[in-house]
Amino acid sequence: MRTFMVIPLAALLVLAVAAPASAGANVTNSSQSALTAQGSWYSENDGVETYGSLVGWQDSGSSSAYIEFWEQAGQYVDCTPGDDTDQAYGFQGQYRFGFGDGSLTIGRGYANAHASGTVELTTVSVDDCTGDYSEASGGAIDVSLDLVAIGGKVMERGTSSFKIPGIFNTHSSYSSTSRLAAGTATIGGLEMTVEGGIGKISWRDHSNG
Repeated sequence: MRTFMVIPLAALLVLAVAAPASAGANVTNSSQSALTAQGSWYSENDGVETYGSLVGWQDSGSSSAYIEFWEQAGQYVDCTPGDDTDQAYGFQGQYRFGFGDGSLTIGRGYANAHASGTVELTTVSVDDCTGDYSEASGGAIDVSLDLVAIGGKVMERGTSSFKIPGIFNTHSSYSSTSRLAAGTATIGGLEMTVEGGIGKISWRDHSNG
């Protein structure tokens, strides 16, 4: 059984400026927080590996959530199997992804989470060996995520800054609280077991110059 490496919820942070308040002609400040739930899965069958994730994200004050689905299925193969002197390998398979609006509900203490919505699916078929790539729309599909926490709360904090003396400076900070979780994701009617996380992240941004 393969062990998942769960990406910290802070790594999902999208630094979108939400209603910045001007403190001066060239000074901006912004702050925001969001609830988030994520689930990831992996499977292997006859050398074909499948990786996927489903994420629900809802900014504070928003009445709806943002849903993101991504999946890769395929394998790396020897593009020149008859030539032992040429070790050229390429990916053969497909990527599927979609984005859309939905809903996200998170229980007290991040004990559980449910996300659902409809995403516009795009499928990209890839053959690195022949250089063939094609993209097709798969229409709208329903997706959902159900998680139950399996660990205690984990808290993270971080800061970053950039400065050009006398010209420009900016600094940002974030904090997050999350719990490891497990459950199921359903993609277009297909259910699979997932591992992931549930939590909340907050951030602040300041720029001057």
